[in-house]
Amino acid sequence: MERLIDAARAGDGEALGELLSSYRRYLVFLARTGLHHHMQGKADPSDIAQEVCLAAHGNIADFRGETVEEFAGWLRGILTNTLAMHLRKFLGTAKRDPRLEQQLNQSFASATGFLQSQIAGDVTSPSQQFARNEAFLQLVEALEGLPEDYRQVIVLRHVEGLPFSEVAQAMGGSVDSVEKLWVRGLAKLKTKMGEA
Repeated sequence: MERLIDAARAGDGEALGELLSSYRRYLVFLARTGLHHHMQGKADPSDIAQEVCLAAHGNIADFRGETVEEFAGWLRGILTNTLAMHLRKFLGTAKRDPRLEQQLNQSFASATGFLQSQIAGDVTSPSQQFARNEAFLQLVEALEGLPEDYRQVIVLRHVEGLPFSEVAQAMGGSVDSVEKLWVRGLAKLKTKMGEA
């Protein structure tokens, strides 16, 4: 992966395309998480991710990092700016609101933290680091491949850390029904991860 980053920074458009393609589901997942609070149903997370990829493509010369973590962080920064711009347009405000961007950054950090905690482990060698990065992207792929209600209950419970009573309220169901949905969602996620 870091070989792709080096090639992309050197101007290899094909390497950058491959790199962005591997992070696309991650960006969709984060965009969906960021849109959840503000504009659910008003913007398409996939379209937002595409905007981020286009912006990254046009601004790769500005990327100064070298590692996968730095690249993912750079993409999150572009996503924060893109979502903030959409939210300002949607909310009818022309000026920047640093609190909004801070809230988006916290939301993305929480979502990324959840993903990393699911694949945590001691990483001592470059091959282990590569395997961890691959597992991270596979988990995002599996989450994005879940039916909406499964994905939503997992995100509300694990990414946002809501108790089942608040998850039930957010999803318009009973505590019992969302607990069962959550169990089925996690089982489905585990199955999808096993297929990857």
